[in-house]
Amino acid sequence: MQKRKCIIYVRVSTEEQKKGYSLNAQERIDRDFAASLGYEVIKVFREEGISAKDLNRPQLQALIKWTRENAAKVDALIFWKWDRISRGTEYDYAILGRFFDECKITPLSVTECNEDSPEGELLRWITKGTNLYERRKISQRTSMGMEQKAREGIIPCKAPIGYINFTQPDEKKIIVIDPKNAPFVKKAFELYATGNYSFKRLGDTLYLDGFKHPKTGEKFPPRKFEWMLKNSFYIGQITYKGVIYEGKQEPLISKDLFYQVQSMFGHKKPKTHDIIFPYTNMIKCECCGKHNLSAEMKRGAHNSGEYIYYRCHCGVKAIRQEELEKTFIEMLEDIYIPPSEIELMKSEAKEVLQAIKEYENSLESPVEMQKKIEQIKNRIKKSYAEKLDGNLPYGMTDTEWGELNQQWASELNKLEARLEERKEKSKILYNKLSLIMAFCNQLPELFRLAEPQVKREIIQTCIRTLSYNGETLKIELFPIFYKLKYWEKVKNGAGSGIRTHAYRNHNPRP
Repeated sequence: MQKRKCIIYVRVSTEEQKKGYSLNAQERIDRDFAASLGYEVIKVFREEGISAKDLNRPQLQALIKWTRENAAKVDALIFWKWDRISRGTEYDYAILGRFFDECKITPLSVTECNEDSPEGELLRWITKGTNLYERRKISQRTSMGMEQKAREGIIPCKAPIGYINFTQPDEKKIIVIDPKNAPFVKKAFELYATGNYSFKRLGDTLYLDGFKHPKTGEKFPPRKFEWMLKNSFYIGQITYKGVIYEGKQEPLISKDLFYQVQSMFGHKKPKTHDIIFPYTNMIKCECCGKHNLSAEMKRGAHNSGEYIYYRCHCGVKAIRQEELEKTFIEMLEDIYIPPSEIELMKSEAKEVLQAIKEYENSLESPVEMQKKIEQIKNRIKKSYAEKLDGNLPYGMTDTEWGELNQQWASELNKLEARLEERKEKSKILYNKLSLIMAFCNQLPELFRLAEPQVKREIIQTCIRTLSYNGETLKIELFPIFYKLKYWEKVKNGAGSGIRTHAYRNHNPRP
């Protein structure tokens, strides 16, 4: 007589394995059970670390596929308990029932009733109901535990980009700033706050700086930046089931910068184009006092083209960009620099350049700072390798090692921030000085022909504050430019009176 054949399915979740329900233990029990019934085991499917809440499991799906292809060779499926196969709904059991009937195999539980009778079927349904109840209780307990962790300020999931999950020597898990990616996250917030970057442009810019997806090595997609810029985890908060809690992680972004970025989103999804709006985030709204005006592009009626407006989220009337630029050009046309002052300015500019050069020479050079950064990075990398190899210095504890690495990471963050600040400050000083030299009585024409970013720099160079109340645009110049306006009045014989620039908005709200 030919011996009957069976296959075995074993499964554990992580917690169950800790309780002793290991894969090896289940397989041994299942094989003993098969032998007692006279079955020959021809294949074993092992599922590790996966819940039975549904049927979408790699090894279970492989079992179903293999059995359908080899149904003539299999008489039974043996498992320890029904909850190894499923803790799901009645629908899942219906799918399994059709599978067993289709392949003409008998499901056999080692520890539960397998009797082919009304009583046996009743007991199996009771077992399945109990399994479903247990799964829901496990889910409830897990949810309660995660909520409690959130209340304690601990994120119950993987840390976002810019942070890393770290296990301390006492097995306690914490979240610390990632020295590699944190500077890129900071820069993403700072660049987006300027109003000149779309999500796509952020990805392109930061990719060139070395910000790459850890798995693919490619650029981060635009949707990743939208999620990142809206995530309050970076200011020390965590959100669980819609409730915000104060987290224990160190904030990566200041609250001022975070909420400045949030104010730019408004109630609509940000545009993903690469158009630079020169005056975004420069004009203060006097009506609400909370926000700066942000740009918005709209298409005019009857195919009249696209228009750029600047508006506040509080609902104040919008200003069209061409009207803003008309006002700025009028303001610039009032500025005049006498020839004698131009020569003086050139002379003083040389002195300023020399002073900047001497000041920079007195500071630690960017090359030296970069060298220190690389030294610390190599030190941290070597330290982790020694830790993994068990080669810590004699007498050093794991706690002391962790504190030392935290100290190095903090020093690395400060150095990288100083280097970036140094580069940015030098760039701003030279750019503004160059602009002032180019201003000499050509401001209106320079402004008309300038690229959006240059227009923004010209306005920032001349104007101290811009504010808007729904009707009037108020402009406060830096003192030097009031003096230049005075010279323009004297040249034209108009005395010392200075006209105040203001734009009155007569356009209907778009």
